[in-house]
Amino acid sequence: MFNHIQTSIIGVHSQKQDAIKYYEDESRVVAVVADGLGSKERSAEGAKLVCRLLCRELRGKPLPLEPTEGLLTPGWWQSYLTSRECDPNDYCTTCSFVVVDKLTQRICLGQIGDSPIFVHIDDDEVVEMRPEKDFANCTDCLGGGQICVFDIKNYSYRSSLRVFISTDGIGDELSSEVLPGLLDYLAEKYQAYQRCARSRQFTKEIKACLGSANRDDKSAIYIWKNSRM
Repeated sequence: MFNHIQTSIIGVHSQKQDAIKYYEDESRVVAVVADGLGSKERSAEGAKLVCRLLCRELRGKPLPLEPTEGLLTPGWWQSYLTSRECDPNDYCTTCSFVVVDKLTQRICLGQIGDSPIFVHIDDDEVVEMRPEKDFANCTDCLGGGQICVFDIKNYSYRSSLRVFISTDGIGDELSSEVLPGLLDYLAEKYQAYQRCARSRQFTKEIKACLGSANRDDKSAIYIWKNSRM
């Protein structure tokens, strides 16, 4: 049985530029997180749009995935926007996603930009996707002048799974050393909560932990499956 919590908190901006989307049915879990680039006019719209489009696309795609399929094809974002007479330079956004196939026990991770993904598979294998920013704090993104390619990784799991996907407003605050223990703590704590109350309490905890010193938007989705469930 899969469980999840999620949060998306506005920072000091007048408009939240993060977006998240979660989908689950009897055979599949899809989570998408995007962070619109603050310097771009319609980046908040871009983040929401890519979450909606990718979540819908990834619901039915068989795993494993490759970075040459459908909406993962390089240049699709620019083509989609220009076909609707929109300027891709105005809709720049990072994007990270995770897809879990419950039936085949496969998992696919995808990333463009600095929204990190952390995965703990079967209490054994640890996967971390956390690209380094350059000296100017720049990152790859969908949109803009350069066509970026999704970094795609495919794995299998046997029993237990921990997946944490976030924007940099949360991810930059978490070190690689503390993440395994933190994810175990969150799974144990929120397993005891009623499903309807989990994300509300998680949001309160993120606000309390990060406080006003972190001025960025803060968004995350955490998915877990315990081996005994």
